[in-house]
Formats: sequence, C-alpha cells, structure tokens
Amino acid sequence: MTISTSEGYYDLTVPDTQTTKSAFGGKLRLYDVHIAKMFEVTYTECEKFGDGGNREWTYFAGNGNINMGTFFLSCKLVYDIVTAYGLGASKNTPIIYGQEESGPPITRMVSVPTLNLTGGKEQKWINFTKNFKPISR
Repeated sequence: MTISTSEGYYDLTVPDTQTTKSAFGGKLRLYDVHIAKMFEVTYTECEKFGDGGNREWTYFAGNGNINMGTFFLSCKLVYDIVTAYGLGASKNTPIIYGQEESGPPITRMVSVPTLNLTGGKEQKWINFTKNFKPISR
C-alpha cells in the first residue's frame, strides 16, 4: 500500500486487483481495509492540523491501473467514525509528502492509530463501506 499527499489531496495505491477478497482471512474485504486506512490517515491529519477541513482521496487498485474512485472525507465525518468505532494501536505508516516547487517528495513514517474494527464491529463497517460511495470515478 502506498499513500501519498500534496496540498490536501491524497492517493491510496494498492497492488491488489481483487479488492473483494478477504483481508487477513476474516470477514473484512481488502476494500474495507483500504477505506479504513483512508479514515485513519485522515484522522491523524485532522488532529495534526487542528482543522475542520476536508481531504480528497483517489483510490487506485492494481498498482495504479484501476481507478476505484475519488472519496471525500471531512474531518467531521472522520471524527464521527472514530467515535462510533474507537481507536486501536497505532502503526507506523509511510506517507509520501509532495513538496511542489520546493523539492522532491519526501517519505515520513507517521504514527497512525487504527480503527477498532473487531469485536462484532466488522459487519457494521462492511455495511458502511458498501454505502460510502466515491464522488467520482
């Protein structure tokens, strides 16, 4: 999984071509895990910048060959999801930050808390992601 950002726009690129396959052998699909990662990183960024802003994510599967759509995440929605599911342990996540004219992109390891999607919350999250539609494809 590769996460990159520049000026409030984010890309999530995964090698998987079959995003409906089970993730880690459980109920959650790879798609569900990918959407969760968008929420987790957005939560971290909203906390870091203390804004009530929005983040726009473009999700690519198949190493960038399959455009899964562009998703709009507001900090408010992300905070609502965190309140509903809670947070688990943080994971160091590499994020590539674009620098525009000031230099080449730099990769930073960011401590990103994970959504707590265990203990019977899996089906609730699956239902959410099935209804969380991209704003464009």
